[in-house]
Amino acid sequence: MSQRSRSVAITGALGNLGWKLMCHLAAHSTSPRLVGLDNRPAGAAQTEQLRQLAGDRPVDFVECDLADWSDRRWRDIIADVEAVVHFAYRSPFPHDTWDDANVSYDMTLNAAHAAADSASVARFVFATSNHVMGRYKDADLGPGQLRPELTPGVGTRWHTGTEDADASVYASHKWAGERLCRMLGKRAGGQTTCACIRIGWCQPGDNLPVTLSGTGSHFGDPSTTASNETDRWFKEMWLSNRDFCQLFQRAVEADGAHWPDGAILVHGMSNNAGMTWNLDATRQYLGYEPQDDVYAG
Repeated sequence: MSQRSRSVAITGALGNLGWKLMCHLAAHSTSPRLVGLDNRPAGAAQTEQLRQLAGDRPVDFVECDLADWSDRRWRDIIADVEAVVHFAYRSPFPHDTWDDANVSYDMTLNAAHAAADSASVARFVFATSNHVMGRYKDADLGPGQLRPELTPGVGTRWHTGTEDADASVYASHKWAGERLCRMLGKRAGGQTTCACIRIGWCQPGDNLPVTLSGTGSHFGDPSTTASNETDRWFKEMWLSNRDFCQLFQRAVEADGAHWPDGAILVHGMSNNAGMTWNLDATRQYLGYEPQDDVYAG
């Protein structure tokens, strides 16, 4: 599969996923320019780490408010890069309030429309969520039967071991972002292609299988235990750090000339044995070859 290096802006660059991708692209891509956008300033140590990884290639951070369309700091960056990866959100928790979801969607609207309006942006990558398909958690599905083209089942509901949890509000703005990208990709006529990736479970830090639990949150108490079926659901959507970095680099660099209507919607999990999640489209459109399995030890 043909690929090309692109200058990249990453929103939410200081968050869990944004930082992992920033470090990976700085060290392992040939991107001629890498810019992190976040509402917090980068520390001196973080900036130095990335510059050491990147060598002679420019790496920058811009503190900005992505929810504010009038903020020229981020708009000028997006107007001048070739790819945008959008991770930014208001809250990292799946039990968002509607206020959180509204602000998160405002950021998605702004980033996506700015990318579509830019003469230079050829690729917009949207980090959507497994929670868009969360209502399939208790469905009678066999391995590989949960395909991205199925009707969305917006909002996972589960018991953490101590309380009921519902990700419907969080998932709603992710679902809306998917629809937005589909429309913008089709409207762009190939000038800007969009990749929506429903990310599985990629924990902060080392992200090891042994630290996963059926609570469905890395913020939960690891001593609590959810039901076996809930535990299986969350573990089988695990996305290792190595597979995450490969997946998103391919999403930035893959040739989208043959993507249907200029946009794709794919699942982003590791190669977990027996999982219901289907990765056929991820492999087909992005050339993704996951290396890790949550059950491999």
